[in-house]
Amino acid sequence: MTEFELKFQVPRERAASVEAALQRGAVERTRLRARYFDTADAALARHCLVLRLRQEGRHLVQAAKGPGGRGFDRLEHEMPLAQHADTPDISLHADHPVGKLLRRALDEASSPLQPVFETDIVRHSRVLKAAGTSVEIALDQGRIRAGDASLPVLELEFELKEGNPATLVELAQRWCEQHGLWLDPLSKSAAAWRLADGVQQAPAVQAEAVQPQDSAQALLAAILDAGLAQVLGNARELAAGNGGDEHVHQLRVGLRRVRTALRELGAWAPPGAIAQDLGDALHEVFGVLGEHRDRSTLLPKLRAELEAVGAPLAGWDAPLPDVAAVVRSTDFQLPLLRLVALVQELHAGASGGLKGARKDARARLHKLHRKTLRDGRKFRALAAPQRHQVRKRLKRLRYLSELVRPLFDGKAVDRYVASLKQLQDALGAYQDAAAGRQMFAQHATEDGRAWFAAGWLTAREEELAADCERACRKTSGDVQPFWT
Repeated sequence: MTEFELKFQVPRERAASVEAALQRGAVERTRLRARYFDTADAALARHCLVLRLRQEGRHLVQAAKGPGGRGFDRLEHEMPLAQHADTPDISLHADHPVGKLLRRALDEASSPLQPVFETDIVRHSRVLKAAGTSVEIALDQGRIRAGDASLPVLELEFELKEGNPATLVELAQRWCEQHGLWLDPLSKSAAAWRLADGVQQAPAVQAEAVQPQDSAQALLAAILDAGLAQVLGNARELAAGNGGDEHVHQLRVGLRRVRTALRELGAWAPPGAIAQDLGDALHEVFGVLGEHRDRSTLLPKLRAELEAVGAPLAGWDAPLPDVAAVVRSTDFQLPLLRLVALVQELHAGASGGLKGARKDARARLHKLHRKTLRDGRKFRALAAPQRHQVRKRLKRLRYLSELVRPLFDGKAVDRYVASLKQLQDALGAYQDAAAGRQMFAQHATEDGRAWFAAGWLTAREEELAADCERACRKTSGDVQPFWT
C-alpha cells in the first residue's frame, strides 16, 4: 500500500481552535504508544525506512514504512500482532515491496535490531467524505522520547484513505488558512533520530539530481518534485527557528529551480494545470529571502571593506527580516500546497514520449543563451534594469540546463554549466555592489554618512560592469552549447 499524507505543525496558540474545529464531527480518540526499531549503525534510517511496534488502544500493530518514489507518497505495510510481542518480525512484510527494502538494509547492517526511541501520542481523528474522496484528519499531541531527551508533538495530519489527492490538498488549504498551520515534511521518526543524535541544526537541503523519465509530463513532475523537496526541507528548518544563512540560500536556490521550471517548462503540463500566478506568489517570499541574504551575508563583507578604507558607518548593522514568520505565513504555505497538488496531478496523468520535450528544451535554451550573451557583450552600455535582466537570464539559463539534463548528454551539460561560472561570478560581484549601494542609499535618508558608502559602491559598480562585459565576451568564445 502507498499512502499520501500531508503533515502540518500547529502553532501552540492555535491548538484549542484546531481541536474545536475537529470536534465538529464524529471524533475518535486513541492513545498511540510506539517503539521504533533500528540497528546500532542506523541501517534502516540510512535507507529512509521505519519499523515500529505501536499500541493502538487495545491493538498491537507492526508497521514498516519506506520511500514511495515521489513527493509525499510513502510505502506502508501494517500487520496485527499478538499482545505479548516484544520485538518486530520482518517476515510479516516479506510479500510487500517495503519488506524487500527492509531485508536489503538489514543484510548490510552490522548489528541486530533494537529499540531506539519511542512516542506517546493522543490522537483525535475524524474522517471526512466528499465526492468519492475520504480523508482522515488527525490531531496528534504528545511527546517523542529518546533516552533522557524528549520533544513535544503538536501536529495535524491529512491522510488520503480513498479518492483524489487534489481534494485532500484543497481541504488542507482551508485548514491552513483558518489556523495558521505550516507544512512539515519531517516525520516523527526523523525528528526522533535528530533528538537521539543531539542534532541542534540539520544541514541545509541541497538539490538532488532528477532521474530520466519516459514522458515530458513525468519529467516535469520529477523536476518540480525535486525542487519542492529542496524548498520544503529548508523552509521547515527556518519555520521551526532552527535554520541559518545556508538554509536561506538553499531555499532561494530551490525556489529559483521551481520558478524556472514553471516558466520555461510549463508547456509540458496539460492546458490550465499551472496557474499563471503561481510563480508570482513564490516570488514575493523570494524577495524577502534576498533581503535577508543581503543583510546577513553581504553587509558584513561590505562593512569590512569600508572599514579598510576608513569609511564612516563601517559598524552599521541593518535589521534582518523575520524569515521564520514569512515562511510560516499562509502567503507562502498556500502556494506550496498548490505545488503539491500540481505534482500529484502531473504524476497521475503522465504519458507520451520525450521527442517534443527535447525540441522545446532546445528552442528555449537557444533563446536564453543568445539573449544573455548578446546583451552581456554590451553590459557597460546597458541601464541598471537591463543589467539586472542579464543576470536573471543567466541564472535561468544555468538552472534550465541542469533541469533538462536527463534529455541530453550529461557530461556535455556539465561542461556547459561549468563554462558559465566566470560570467556568473562576475555578474554576482556586480550585483553585490549594486545591492550594497541600494542598502546604503536607503539608509542615507536616516544617516547622511551612508552617502560615502553609496558613492564608493557606485564607482565599484562601473568597474565591475567592465569585468562583466569582458567575462561575457570570453564566455561567448569558450562556451559549447550542448543542445545543438
